Amino acid sequence: MYTLCIFFILYLGVSCSFLLLFFFFLLVVSFFWFLSLLLLFLFYFLFFILSSYNMICLWLWT
Repeated sequence: MYTLCIFFILYLGVSCSFLLLFFFFLLVVSFFWFLSLLLLFLFYFLFFILSSYNMICLWLWT
């Protein structure tokens, strides 16, 4: 009975640590996904600004 309790506690500890690792992995993946999305939006915004600036320059030149 005593050894069964010890095994049960060990099993709970291992499963909890695996769950924590899984959640940490999900957090890291979601953070990197959010970061890449943010970079994509930033590049898109910069491209938009540059293209509008070029359009304004062309419009002023003509």
